Amino acid sequence: MTNCMIDLTGKVAIVTGAASFHGDDDPYRVGQGSSTASLFAQLGAKVVLADINGEVAEQRAKQIRADGGDAIAVETDVRVEEQVQRMIATAVDEFGRLDILHNNAADLRIPWEPGDPPITEFVVDTFRAQIETLLLGPMLGCKHAIPAMVNTGGGSITCTSSISGEMGELNLTTYGVAKAGVNQLVRAVSAQHGKQGIRCNAVAPGLVLSSPSLQLGDELITQYTRHCDTPHVGQPEDIARVVAFLHSNAARYITGQVIRVDGGFTEHSPMVTEGRASGLVAGTT
Repeated sequence: MTNCMIDLTGKVAIVTGAASFHGDDDPYRVGQGSSTASLFAQLGAKVVLADINGEVAEQRAKQIRADGGDAIAVETDVRVEEQVQRMIATAVDEFGRLDILHNNAADLRIPWEPGDPPITEFVVDTFRAQIETLLLGPMLGCKHAIPAMVNTGGGSITCTSSISGEMGELNLTTYGVAKAGVNQLVRAVSAQHGKQGIRCNAVAPGLVLSSPSLQLGDELITQYTRHCDTPHVGQPEDIARVVAFLHSNAARYITGQVIRVDGGFTEHSPMVTEGRASGLVAGTT
C-alpha cells in the first residue's frame, strides 16, 4: 500500500481569495483562503495567491516565503475574464505548469452589509454581484485552468461552496442559490474532463469563525454551535486541511463531490438538538 499522507511537493497551486487577512490585531485575522495558501506551501506546493486586494496578497506571499515556502501574488478580480487568464498565465510562466486550482474568492460584505433577505425582498444588483463573484468566478477559473492542466497530464480543482447551497434558509437567499450553482459546476467539470485527468470537488463549510462571520453576533453563533455534533464550530484551518487532502494523491478516486465540513450541522434531524436540550438523548448543548 502506498503512503497516503498529504504531500503536495512539486505541485503548482493557485488559491483565489487568498488575501483573507484582517490585520495583526484581529484574533480571527486569517481567513480560509489565506490559511489554505499557507498550508499548501507547508505541504510543498508552489503557491500563487490571487486576490482583488493585491497589496495584502503580496504581504501574505511574503510571509509564506519568510516561513520557507515558495509563493507569489497576483492581483485578480475573478469576475473579469482577462484577469483570470492572466492569473493562470502567471502561474504557468513563473512555475512551468498548473496542478491545483482552489476557487475560493468571495465578497463576504454582501451577506452582512446590504443583507441577503428572503426571496420576496431580494435586490437584483445584490444577486448579480453574488453570481459574478461566487459562480462566474469559479466558472472562469475552471474554463482557463483546465487546458493548462491537461497540457501537463491533468490536475485538481476545488471550489468553496457552503451548506447554504444545500438547504433552505430564512435568509442568505442569493448566496445559497449561487453556492448551489457551484455544486453543479463541480459535477459538470468532473463529467466533462475526468477522462483527461481532471478531478473537481467542492468543500461546503458550515460556520467558520472569522472576522466576517463574527458579525452574526454571539447569540447566533451560540445557536449554531448548539446544533453542531461537535463541541465547537469551525476554524479556517479545518477547511484548509480538507481542501489539501482533496488535492493530494490520497484523494485520487474522489471527484464530482461536495464534501460538507460543518461539524455535523446538517446530518441530523432537528429533533436531535431538542432531545439533547431536554436530556432525552446523550450529549449536551
